[in-house]
Amino acid sequence: MTFALRHTPWIATLALVIFSGSAHALFDDTEARRAILDLRQQVKLLEDRIARLESANQGQLALAQSLSDKDREIARLRGDLEVANNNIRKLQEDNRVLYSNLDERLKKLEPKPIELDGEQINVSPEQYRDYQAGLDHFKAGNFAEAIQQFQRFLAQYPDSKLKPQVRYFLGSAQFAQGEYKLALVTQRDLARDHPDSPRAPDALLSMASSQLELKAIPNAKKTLSELIAKYPESEAAKSAKLRLDALK
Repeated sequence: MTFALRHTPWIATLALVIFSGSAHALFDDTEARRAILDLRQQVKLLEDRIARLESANQGQLALAQSLSDKDREIARLRGDLEVANNNIRKLQEDNRVLYSNLDERLKKLEPKPIELDGEQINVSPEQYRDYQAGLDHFKAGNFAEAIQQFQRFLAQYPDSKLKPQVRYFLGSAQFAQGEYKLALVTQRDLARDHPDSPRAPDALLSMASSQLELKAIPNAKKTLSELIAKYPESEAAKSAKLRLDALK
């Protein structure tokens, strides 16, 4: 008991020291924990701020990149627009030239009045050219070529106003080639289909010539008489009278 009482202050002192050390250790640990939490909070705040800054920076970079891409796209579109405008100008110029040339070609194809056998007729330059080509062969004595040219003309221009002239010279070329039957048919068709043509009296006179060559004298006399009766004032009628008198 004496031992316990004597050692009680020491024990108390020791206990106080031990308690004080434990309390101090406990305090230091709490502060450290709080400091760590504060630091972690600060780190978190810094990380969040950095993330926001990085996000904003990325947004700015993306915006800058987008603007740069748009600038390039605008530049490309402007280039395409310039090319398109150049193409439009070229097409307009080509069309102007095309329409100008077309107008000139149409004018060349327009019927023009020409005088043949004392008549004014409208024919296209193309028809007159093809007719003249056959006539040139005929005048040069190239009767086979003339026949071919005139036949092509009749096939190509069946409604041409030059048809009576073409038929007459076709029949004349056939007669010159000794094709009397063909010449007779050609001239007969001319006189029948175009009785008002200035070539109709000549066609009848040519018919009589072919009939005489074919020894068809009665037919020749009949044709000559028809010529004189239908076209008494024509030059062909004068020749027909002389021939008819010779056949009597």
